[in-house]
Amino acid sequence: LAAALGRHGQSEWELARGLLSQLPKGALLLADRLHGCAAFAAEALGFCTRVGSHFLFRARSNVKARVVRRCKDGSRLVRLPVRQKGNGRRIVRWIELREIRVRVGRKGHRSQELRLWTSLLDWRSAPARELAPLYAQRWEHELYYRELKRQLRKSEGLQSHTLETAAQEIAALVLASALLAAERARAQNRILANLFTL
Repeated sequence: LAAALGRHGQSEWELARGLLSQLPKGALLLADRLHGCAAFAAEALGFCTRVGSHFLFRARSNVKARVVRRCKDGSRLVRLPVRQKGNGRRIVRWIELREIRVRVGRKGHRSQELRLWTSLLDWRSAPARELAPLYAQRWEHELYYRELKRQLRKSEGLQSHTLETAAQEIAALVLASALLAAERARAQNRILANLFTL
């Protein structure tokens, strides 16, 4: 587990960039569309390549990409321009990713198209039908964080007065939720064991 604590005014984007160096070997990094731009993808690609990991991001809808080739699983290889910070007209380099488009929706709601980028370029070893559900699983984490905020805290803000005690308070919340998760897993295993013994 890696986490970053920011000071007032630090952006989530900046904190996420700092966490890229903690990416373990052989991992698949999932991220939402805040990180779905060429600049962050290029940075993530560098860290992933160093440790033998990959990523799957939800891409922003307004980023334009050049289609290089269409793949048999419905995905396509695309080239993205990485622009110079502060000078959007100057292209620093190009990166190649695989783009997957998938339509999602809940019953009674309008469906929408998700645009996903991955560093897994080989569609045979990582088909779109296997990758798209992995991004959906990311929402399980979002729901976890929401529950963590609602169930284990009494107020919107932390009760701590210093950065050090805030870190301790957050660590206590994570530990408490880990204990709950472990207990839920044990309970689920007991239920499954009883189902199979009948």
